[in-house]
Amino acid sequence: MGLIVSSWLSSLQALLPPGLALTRDPAARLTRLLEAIAAQMAAAQGRFEALLVQWDPRRATTMLADWERFLGLPDDCMAGQVLTTRNRQQIAFGRLTGQGGQSPSYFIDLALRYGEPDVRIVDRFHPFNCNSHCNWATYSEADRFVWFVRFDRPAGGLRWMNCTDVCTSPLQSYTPSLAECPISERKPAHTTVQFGYLTDEIFSLPDWRDWAYYLDLGIPALPEA
Repeated sequence: MGLIVSSWLSSLQALLPPGLALTRDPAARLTRLLEAIAAQMAAAQGRFEALLVQWDPRRATTMLADWERFLGLPDDCMAGQVLTTRNRQQIAFGRLTGQGGQSPSYFIDLALRYGEPDVRIVDRFHPFNCNSHCNWATYSEADRFVWFVRFDRPAGGLRWMNCTDVCTSPLQSYTPSLAECPISERKPAHTTVQFGYLTDEIFSLPDWRDWAYYLDLGIPALPEA
């Protein structure tokens, strides 16, 4: 800041007309007045340079609320969520740059934008029929339209119901990933998406244990069509 103030002072002094009355003496009152003006100009310059960073929502802080207002945030996916500044920056950047898609790679990239770098997607739940192997899962016709997103990390805040809980307690509770809601919003309308997390018991969603068993042991979960 000192160098910037001195530069502004030199610039202001250079604008003065020549003459003994308009001295450049550092101890002169005129110089002290120009120093005060130079300090304000330097502060304004520093503020402007700081605002340049705010043009990128991934780094925006003071203008992050303006980005969110411009992008229609917070949306339903953010309602009730406890979000850090970093979370809000990721969501704003994803909303600004997202182009949409229907492929597994699109949803993997979408999860990455919400801070989930390790994601697997499985959508080969073919119905069981008379030609199926006896060890294959008995998926129904409706399961053709089900796909599964696995986050390769433990679920946050995972808790199972125990004998000390009241009967209305959920069998299981956890803190969902920020990526769950946007993936659910953008999924193909005729499909159902399920989510799972890596835990000490393979998955936090017991309904998908048989699939997790096949996947983790390297056994094909489903036959190729």
